[in-house]
Amino acid sequence: MPEAQPVPLSQLLAKMRTVNGGLYNMHLVSTSEHKVDGVPAQATTESMGLAFVVRDCTGPLCVGSYFDGERLYQFNVNGTMLPGEQQYTPYLRAMRTLGMLAFLDPHFEQQGGRIDDAGSAQFGDCTCRALVVQAPDAVPVSIYVDPRTGLVAGARDQHDDMVVKLANYHHVAAFQLPFDVDVNGEAVERYTSRTIEWGRVEPPKGVDTTITAGEPGLTLDSAAVSPIGTCKIAGIEARCLIDTGNSTLSMSEQLAQRLNLKPIWDLPIAGLGTYSAPVVRAGPLQVGNATFGQADYLVLTDAERYGYDLVLGADVLANAPVSIDYEHHVLTFGNADPPGQSNTLPIEFDKLIPVVNASLGSTRARLAIDTGDESSINLAYDFYQKHPDLFTVTSTAQVGGVGGISVEDMGELPEIRLGGIAAQDQPIGATRTLHGTADGHLGAAFLSKFRIVLDYPHQRMYLTPL
Repeated sequence: MPEAQPVPLSQLLAKMRTVNGGLYNMHLVSTSEHKVDGVPAQATTESMGLAFVVRDCTGPLCVGSYFDGERLYQFNVNGTMLPGEQQYTPYLRAMRTLGMLAFLDPHFEQQGGRIDDAGSAQFGDCTCRALVVQAPDAVPVSIYVDPRTGLVAGARDQHDDMVVKLANYHHVAAFQLPFDVDVNGEAVERYTSRTIEWGRVEPPKGVDTTITAGEPGLTLDSAAVSPIGTCKIAGIEARCLIDTGNSTLSMSEQLAQRLNLKPIWDLPIAGLGTYSAPVVRAGPLQVGNATFGQADYLVLTDAERYGYDLVLGADVLANAPVSIDYEHHVLTFGNADPPGQSNTLPIEFDKLIPVVNASLGSTRARLAIDTGDESSINLAYDFYQKHPDLFTVTSTAQVGGVGGISVEDMGELPEIRLGGIAAQDQPIGATRTLHGTADGHLGAAFLSKFRIVLDYPHQRMYLTPL
């Protein structure tokens, strides 16, 4: 008996639209349960078209990511959001096209998308129909459709680097949606609920920020290498460190007690060591000519011994340019004008920490801009072990930081280049237990030789030699 001829592509797409047409216009909310360091946590994903926001929550505290259809962002417990790594965006757009069935939009091809019929193909237990879907600015993927049901069994990219299996379909409102998602044979999602909600996907808002132009900036301690000054929180003066190497906000245990703050949850933190830190909610915070609303702060048990009560990171730096004038010892918010003879460096963000490309001699490295690190150049130890010829260890020193103490192997780097800046014979070290960002840190001892303008919103930094 001759095999039945496959139905035309147009009829298959029509069947798929009968089952799940219009999903791409819906606000889909999906939840799943998992554990973080043994503690129960919940992930909530809100999707609409190619946009989505994922909140990974332990108790009342959530971190996660937001994709607006064009760019991926990361956000912290205060909802402060900065761009994340973008190299996987073409894959991400392809997966969102699959997850929300955006290729079923009748306007998909008019908007630059393409659907090609690849005939019958075996995918797991399904004798499926293969469709090669190319969304704009996305990698092409083969999508496998069960012709009997019009449901997607899975997908793979053209190089088989990513194989996605969709299973355990259930009715959700007028749609049939998978509750199990496997990638390369591993369970990625086991949704416990999926619902259609009103409204649109909204990005996190971050901490309320008010900048008063013309008001004095934060006066910095001239004796300190890192930018340290006196701030006010809830009307109480406190010593604060402006720390570009911190992805959120922290306060000392002593200050939390002075403010009579009660913990709302605990979170693990990592520096030279790791421990679980209570989280408190406090505000408002005044830093020079900027005021920040109520926010969540990690409580550090060992901060006060380093000469400050507040560690202010991405939450106070994300929304406006910040000028750090080491020559006149003042930090000002809102000033984006680069001084004369400035060098412009593009910055990326690694978990909300600014990172620049540098050349350490002939070795390329990605270094975190870290005003809270008093070193000049401080390499992650695993990076130094891969490049032991970068410098010769001439001494060691005991160093302290969040979570504990460690040993830093120290020496001298013949040359470092940052864009158009070249500096010779710079102190360099590698801290043995440092949980570093990127390949290491560019610390305050190096940065204090410049006037700095950090412009997070435009992903750039200006350096002017003093």
